[in-house]
Order: sequence, then C-alpha cells, then structure tokens
Amino acid sequence: MKRSKTTNRTGKRGQRLKPDGPRGLSENGSVAVEFALIAPILFLIVFGMIDFSRAYYTLNNLTSAVREGARYASSLDNPLARQDEVRAVVRSFALSFAQDSVLDSQISVGFDGQRVSVGINDFPFAFLTPLPGLVGLSDVRFTRTADMKWERAALP
Repeated sequence: MKRSKTTNRTGKRGQRLKPDGPRGLSENGSVAVEFALIAPILFLIVFGMIDFSRAYYTLNNLTSAVREGARYASSLDNPLARQDEVRAVVRSFALSFAQDSVLDSQISVGFDGQRVSVGINDFPFAFLTPLPGLVGLSDVRFTRTADMKWERAALP
C-alpha cells in the first residue's frame, strides 16, 4: 500500500501526527521566539507595577506617620518645646520598606497657637528597577504634611 503525500502520518498506537507546516517545515521553536518577543513587554508591566506599588505604599506610610505625629503634638501643652518627642513618634510610625529611614532633619513641626502642623520633607524614594530612570524619574522625593487643631486652644 502506497502512502500519498497528502495523508497524515500515524504515530505509536495509531495516534495521528500533525503534518509538517508549509513546504514540510516544522514549527518547533516558534513558542520560544514568540516568548522572546513578548517577554520584555511583560517584564516592563510587572516591574512597573512593583515600583508603582512601592511608591504608593511609601506615600501612604509617610502620610500615616505625619498624621500620628500631628495627633500626638495636638495633645501636648507646648508642641514646639517638645519637638523631639513629636519627631520620635513620626519616626516610629514611618516604617522603612527597603529604603532609608526618615531623618530628624526631614521632619518639621509647626505651631501657630491654634493649629499644629507636622511634615516630612524631601524623603527620597529609590526605585528597584532602572525603568523609571529611562523616562527621567531617577530622583523622586516625597513631601507629606498633616495639620490638626490644637486641643488646648481656646474655643472661638
């Protein structure tokens, strides 16, 4: 019995094998080539999400730290005289996420007799990947401020 060129080949146990591609060329390795074309875009998206998530976490963490510092300072009898205590509270709430911790020189405490203001100024954020550097975001600094009414202030 002669085999025709158009019939499919059979493998072990009568399984039908796929015919070779056009002109008898095999498609072996095409998946690797397709992955090599898509992988850079996939990694760009994944690492971009990681960097964005870390930046959002850091902003949220700094906001929480200055809010807790302002809450503590608003209950003090003289917030300006006890700035070191306020700074210690801010540092204790500003958790580091693979970055430098908040320095005393970056924490500001203000008081105008009615409102207490606590801030973190110019906190450096370091990206994990070099991707943001390609678009000019290599040096990013965050500033967060919280204002609260001084609890010992006279009512208007």
